[in-house]
Amino acid sequence: MPNGHGQRAEDEEKLIEAVEDEGWNHYPDPPDWVIDAAESDGLPLATAGFEAAQKRYHGDNYVYLAVSSVHGGFVHVFSQKKSEYFETTPEEGTCPNCQEYVRRYEDDDYLTCHRCGWQYKPLSERLSNLLD
Repeated sequence: MPNGHGQRAEDEEKLIEAVEDEGWNHYPDPPDWVIDAAESDGLPLATAGFEAAQKRYHGDNYVYLAVSSVHGGFVHVFSQKKSEYFETTPEEGTCPNCQEYVRRYEDDDYLTCHRCGWQYKPLSERLSNLLD
């Protein structure tokens, strides 16, 4: 049988599982622009093997990770919500409601999403609002 009795498919599955173990979700039907960008960056022809080349691409709501396949020739695409990828701090982060990047402006009392209204308040403020 060609390809070592299905060894190629087994290798690709191992690569996918390894990346998923790092918190990424395999995206079997990724957006065309991610594939186009990965091909433009030369990922399908980049380093093959389990130490495959990787590149991150930032979409509106997700961060995409393109990984060269084990045997080369194509890429696997994985995704994470921006709110899971970026850590939210009192000064900047990602809105968990709409996935919009947010940062604190001088006039804001708290980190506020100006798209949907979500606010990142310190725990003490949230508890005092509940108890009042």
